[in-house]
Amino acid sequence: MKKHPLLRYLFILSLISIIIQLSSTGFNLLKNPKESLLEKAEQLKDIKPSIAQQLEELAYEYDTNKYFQIMPYMNLLFILISLLSVILMWQLKQQGWYLYLFAEFFPYLFSVVFWENYTKYYAGWGNGMVVSMTLAMVAFDILFAGLYFYALRETKKMYPVSEESGDSQ
Repeated sequence: MKKHPLLRYLFILSLISIIIQLSSTGFNLLKNPKESLLEKAEQLKDIKPSIAQQLEELAYEYDTNKYFQIMPYMNLLFILISLLSVILMWQLKQQGWYLYLFAEFFPYLFSVVFWENYTKYYAGWGNGMVVSMTLAMVAFDILFAGLYFYALRETKKMYPVSEESGDSQ
């Protein structure tokens, strides 16, 4: 079945983004976050002592804070759900779009509920930067969700699916 050109571009961009996210998450799962934070703190000790102290405190909190322990696995789960949803949308399955909405927006709800831990998880960025980055990511996800919706709708208008062909949604 032919697809709207926008759907092709979104699919490619989504796959690139997912590959980058999977690489980053995989790397984070393999390294010891406590050691990494202590190394960064040591590097920043002379330049920015307050941030270095925050990083040291955060490193020692990794042993007891459940949010820090499960967050990389939650990220991986939602990246994989996002991959599944993109594949389903490529196959023109409407449920792929709903799954995409869940995979992209549920982590923000999770972050709001655990805001204190969320901001600690990104220690060193500063609260303003965490809020700015989060809002930018939300805006980007809203844009992609809207573009996917449009591309799927236009593809179905341009190339209607017949019930007899077995391609029904």
